[in-house]
Amino acid sequence: MANLGHKDGVFHVRFRFRGKEFKKSLKTKDESSARAALHLIELTLHRLHTGQLQVPEAVDPGDFVVSGGMLLEPIQPAIASEPAAPLPTTRELIDLYTASQKNLLAPSYHASQAMHLRHLLRHLGKRGDQPCDKIGFRDLDGFLQTRLAERHPNTAERERITLLQFYKWVVRQEHMEVSPAAGLAPIKGGEDRPPFRTATEIERVLERGGLTDEERLDAWECLYLSPPEIAGLLATVKANATIDYGFLLHAIPAYTGIRRGEVLRLRWVDVDLDEGYLSARSRKQSKRKRETIRRITLHPELKAELQTWREKQTRGQHVICESDGSGPISNDRANRVFWQPMRKTGWCLDNGRDLFKVGFHTYRHSFASNLAGAGVDQRVIDEFMGHTTEAMRKRYRHLFPKAKKSAIESFSLRTNANSPAG
Repeated sequence: MANLGHKDGVFHVRFRFRGKEFKKSLKTKDESSARAALHLIELTLHRLHTGQLQVPEAVDPGDFVVSGGMLLEPIQPAIASEPAAPLPTTRELIDLYTASQKNLLAPSYHASQAMHLRHLLRHLGKRGDQPCDKIGFRDLDGFLQTRLAERHPNTAERERITLLQFYKWVVRQEHMEVSPAAGLAPIKGGEDRPPFRTATEIERVLERGGLTDEERLDAWECLYLSPPEIAGLLATVKANATIDYGFLLHAIPAYTGIRRGEVLRLRWVDVDLDEGYLSARSRKQSKRKRETIRRITLHPELKAELQTWREKQTRGQHVICESDGSGPISNDRANRVFWQPMRKTGWCLDNGRDLFKVGFHTYRHSFASNLAGAGVDQRVIDEFMGHTTEAMRKRYRHLFPKAKKSAIESFSLRTNANSPAG
């Protein structure tokens, strides 16, 4: 347990760990922010007691707990003769954050995050140009409540997630000790995300107009490609790719539905060309510290591509790596090599902003959707995809044509003219 207190208007927290009592300043006068920090501290204490976290050597346990388990090195005492550097403003931090994430996130997702943070700055007004510690939990909660009154709950929930990610980054960069967004409650009441659609269906929606930039980007997030469309895209990539492994960055997810991180972690020891399968290593969500492995059957066409690539790439443990064998490649490098063959083609939405119709996730959507459309058993799709949720299944379940057709045709409402009345 941890308890709040305050002195001279500044909140502090008391808690016990390893038989010792700690008292630490939360460096905030805002009660809502202090209570959000208290929640994070109690969660960190629980994770320490259950062995999910360990205090690094030489790090003060009290500082580690107050940091929410983020502190990896001891806090160096401030030099009295050097005045503390002024804190950056919220606007400056948002500019730094969006620039740092540009090559780490899918282009459409990065654009959505940037838009959410611009909405926050408009809500804050001049306060966005004040030091970042002037913005507390109450300000962020007020922003979300305002957005909820203007937009669909799904939109407000996505903006809440953006705030969580942004302030986690701010804390990691040591601009703030505690995230003021930590206590923001999930926003419920939204409807399921729209089902996956073909490029033609999405273009028809866009042609009608009346959509915001964010809604247009969301529409392309729902894209799935048919096998002929994927074949055409892969042919374009093979013709345009200037990096030798550029084609495989498209082909592997197209034939297996695995995620970008799983592609980049894939080692040759995970690929069995004799038996015809590969093992995808996942660190999705809560399992990031513990890998899960699932086996996916290799399509003969992908098997042939991997066989050719292994004979050419004689160095390196990772399937995707540079010619010198170093690896794995970074997310930034993977994104740039992935986008390069699609530039100046119909697959590019905005070359200057790195916006494309297709991302790694599109192949994953398409893989599941095309299996569903071919009538493959849901359990087999789940096994290939790994950690498939009911919400995700709903997005491509409409593509089970045979099952739905047979279900609808299982009864008749037509009156039999030859049957006796009554």
